[in-house]
Amino acid sequence: MPKIDSARTEALRALVRYEQTDQIADSVVSNTDAALTNDRDRKFARQLVLGTICWKKRLDWIIDSLSRKPRSRLRPTVENILRMGIFQMEFMDRVPVRAAVDTSVQLAKQNGVNYASGYINGLLRNLDRNRGKETYPHSTKDPINFLSIFYSHPTWLVEKWVSQWGTELTINLLKANNQPSNTWLRRNPLRENSFKSQEEKIIESDPNGFFFTRDLSKLIESRDFKTGLFQIQDPAAQFAVRLLAPQPGENILDLCSAPGGKTTQIAELMKNKGIVVATDISSERLKKVAENSQRLGIEIVHTVAWDGTYPFEQKFDRVLLDAPCSGTGIIGRHADARWRKRPADIAMNADTQYKLLKTAFLNLRPGGILVYSTCSLEHEENQQVVETFVSNAPEAEIDPASDHLPSGNQSGRYFQAIPGQYIGDGAFAARIRKRLK
Repeated sequence: MPKIDSARTEALRALVRYEQTDQIADSVVSNTDAALTNDRDRKFARQLVLGTICWKKRLDWIIDSLSRKPRSRLRPTVENILRMGIFQMEFMDRVPVRAAVDTSVQLAKQNGVNYASGYINGLLRNLDRNRGKETYPHSTKDPINFLSIFYSHPTWLVEKWVSQWGTELTINLLKANNQPSNTWLRRNPLRENSFKSQEEKIIESDPNGFFFTRDLSKLIESRDFKTGLFQIQDPAAQFAVRLLAPQPGENILDLCSAPGGKTTQIAELMKNKGIVVATDISSERLKKVAENSQRLGIEIVHTVAWDGTYPFEQKFDRVLLDAPCSGTGIIGRHADARWRKRPADIAMNADTQYKLLKTAFLNLRPGGILVYSTCSLEHEENQQVVETFVSNAPEAEIDPASDHLPSGNQSGRYFQAIPGQYIGDGAFAARIRKRLK
């Protein structure tokens, strides 16, 4: 009997478990990591699981186009063996087609669906014979359906983005969401460092002035990380704090602050002088803010468990509201995020965001600055929230982002970064000034 392929076996188990439980993809992958004994197998299994989930809609389209059986009649094990096999053939150049087919057949035999081994073998070999001849919905006659299937995204979201951003920008966004995400790093100016250290093999420079790593696990264990030479932060996320422009000696309020990427950036720009009150509704999540601050050598951050819908008694010079949102700007960081979004979520988020913004503004002194930010791409959660608030608050005025950010950034009245158009994640930020009475 052929040797059991541990990586593919654990990947298959993870995919079946993912479909049959409420576990998120990152969670099932963590279980897979724990079940395997070497890094090579872990990396391969992780790629199989996350890639198969990410490309599920396109993989299922291929199965439907080649199978005489309705997919609804397939057992989850058979369906996921097919998805994994097709994913390897379509997207993993280093895996020979023969290996993808043969191991898929063996998985069927070794995981209780031996009866389907011939069916699996036939479908995958049929795909191989017709490589490059796959048919999809017509790209001009049925563009939304084509983009949704070809780039494996929910139809409603593709339709929304095309209406909002146009076809070309949407295609670039869909492509970006399907690419592996870098882990970006922000240099800590409070520590003297040049990044020319023993970590140079896992930390790389980017022409845009940022740093990134392709191996997060090694980075977290590195000496440079533990001694606070840098903080993990996406380059797009840092523009909200740049727009806030905190100054040394000021009193700053950071609402919804966990895990502390923007909080610590604020403190660094303040040169560790002044007060930053970092709040979050979760005291558990605030522990990460405190840990990051301590590691980076920051002494001015004070964490407070607080519901942001209630105002503070004191007023602050500047307030950052990094509001909870749909997260459509960071879909590329989580393989299953696109499948967990619902249209109704966006409207619900907008209601919460508006309430938080109204309260955040109450915490601001006259003449102070508030920055509202999200990692969403949706107008309903971004521009519409801000415009509705300003139209109902006579003392509030929008301070154009383009007046405060370097030229060349994705800024006009607001800052908006879109994956595929700008390096890193999607992000939105608006700067609002409280008029002097």
